[in-house]
Amino acid sequence: HERRNPITSLSDTLLKLTEARISKEEMRHGLQTISTTGKGLLAFVESYRRFTRIPTPEPSLFYLKGFINRMAELARHQYPDTPVTFNVSIVPDDLILYADENLISQVIINLLKNAIQAFETGAPAATGTNAETSAATTEKHINIRAYCNEAEAVLIEISNNGPAIPPDIAGHIFIPFFTTKEEGSGIGLSISRQIMRLSGGSLSLIAGKETTFVLKFN
Repeated sequence: HERRNPITSLSDTLLKLTEARISKEEMRHGLQTISTTGKGLLAFVESYRRFTRIPTPEPSLFYLKGFINRMAELARHQYPDTPVTFNVSIVPDDLILYADENLISQVIINLLKNAIQAFETGAPAATGTNAETSAATTEKHINIRAYCNEAEAVLIEISNNGPAIPPDIAGHIFIPFFTTKEEGSGIGLSISRQIMRLSGGSLSLIAGKETTFVLKFN
């Protein structure tokens, strides 16, 4: 409704102005605005469709070491111009997870993508660290750690030393369609949290010296 009103309003205005013989420039500007708004509406609808159609998880057992290393390598190849050091720690070395590997890969890929994009732009992008640590003057690194806690739950922690997330933004990053990126859809973290909930787990953000996202599988 909020996206439809500006389009119909501007269309009606142009129709009325045609009777008053508006200039070609005014017509061109109006049509350009309708085109831009329409494309934004289509992008929004596609994002909403993706957000509401997460498949039912089909869990299976898989080793985390190979899985995490593949995710890191994929992220590295997606952003070859951004030098990032990946530090991976899997304890024990043969740690196994029972979950839908394809769905969990979407969560990991999204978190790694956000971290690398934050390094590229130098602006908060749902990842970060304290302002006292500048990504421009320190080595860019992403740490991925997987382990079992005392309750035998499997946890995957993903942290980086990119730009900080301001406190007022940190409280909204999991809200559907909330984004600080000019071309962002605002559904990446929302979908990631929904996938984790459907998988019987959780996704949370922990602020600290290096902001960390934690995937917990109960």
